Amino acid sequence: MREFRKKQKRLFNILKALVIFCAVFLFIFIGLKPIIADYNQTVALGLGYFADVLVLGTLIYLFCYYSKYGKCDSFLTGVENELSDAGYYLTSRQSKDIDSYIDEMYNDLKSCGYAMNKNVEINELDFNAKAVKKRELLYIASCDNIDKNDIVAYLDSVIYDITAVNLKKSGTAVVCFVTDKAEDNAIELSKMITPLDKKGRLKIAIAIAEVTTSRVYFLGNQKTKSQQLIANFVMNCDVPIKDEYIGKETLPYQIELEERMKAFNLKDFNSGNFFAH
Repeated sequence: MREFRKKQKRLFNILKALVIFCAVFLFIFIGLKPIIADYNQTVALGLGYFADVLVLGTLIYLFCYYSKYGKCDSFLTGVENELSDAGYYLTSRQSKDIDSYIDEMYNDLKSCGYAMNKNVEINELDFNAKAVKKRELLYIASCDNIDKNDIVAYLDSVIYDITAVNLKKSGTAVVCFVTDKAEDNAIELSKMITPLDKKGRLKIAIAIAEVTTSRVYFLGNQKTKSQQLIANFVMNCDVPIKDEYIGKETLPYQIELEERMKAFNLKDFNSGNFFAH
């Protein structure tokens, strides 16, 4: 992946330089065209043809670049964010049992003006609480032991609730799992951000609060609304997150992901045969 990104960056720098040169040339040429025409019509005509070719060439390069790299760029950026993020974060909450931890979150959300619902059933799955405030949604679910299948099932239910029940088209949603033990395959999905449309106007983030270790797993190195929601209400701390709440350990899945991404290639990605998780 790193070699692929280096190549992509070189091509993007060429594109950027080409666009800047094209814009500057056209600006100068349009301003000086009457003067050049008075001096020599042939030169003015030649520069006009050059400007047409320059614009056409830039547009072709632009189209080729984004048709080839546009689709994979957001995917690779997401993977890079996962790899550069802290393995986990530490909550400031002192509760070591699931129910008490959820009660603290519930009370904090309620005191901040969120419309709260307890013991909500969505698509045959039980949520301990659901908080809504304008374009912000936070779902809380408890599991004694959470794995990848639990996250996928609850995430599907949340997507159904957001799109079919609440009819939201933009905003931020967080699905928080409060658990005694998070399996490695669940932790691997904790840094996943799910966009619900191509423009990314509505995104769902995942957070796992492991009360026995005081660890919180989520994508925390990006300044987003979901980062703020998780820091404020799951970890009970402010943003930017202080160093005392940031774990220094790289997780095994991040090391495995780094190795897996070495095999990344555009052909497999575009054909749907390459997966990060």
